Amino acid sequence: MPRLDEIKSRLSLGETQKMIFESYPDLEMSYPQFTRYVKKYCLSEIERVTKVPPVSKAEPEQTKSSDGRAVEQPRKAIRNPGDLKKLRSQSIDLEEIQNSAGEEDESSNS
Repeated sequence: MPRLDEIKSRLSLGETQKMIFESYPDLEMSYPQFTRYVKKYCLSEIERVTKVPPVSKAEPEQTKSSDGRAVEQPRKAIRNPGDLKKLRSQSIDLEEIQNSAGEEDESSNS
């Protein structure tokens, strides 16, 4: 494939395959054929450019057991309107959330 090194460098700079294809009106191939060639010969460049960093999992919620130890509870997935209604009806202790986030209790600053 002609211009392979140039196409690889343009991919590494973040240009899309469509942008590169349109900049070569003299190519004697269709866009789908061009993308197949790019995938075959430039796959490492495409993977490097489009690589997404891994997403960290959210920590499960913790509650205290009867003896005071923290017990992790996995978050329950909302699967239907009934689950959403239960979630909305739960009370929220904002002070506990702030304390678990490591923020100081504002009421003790007085």
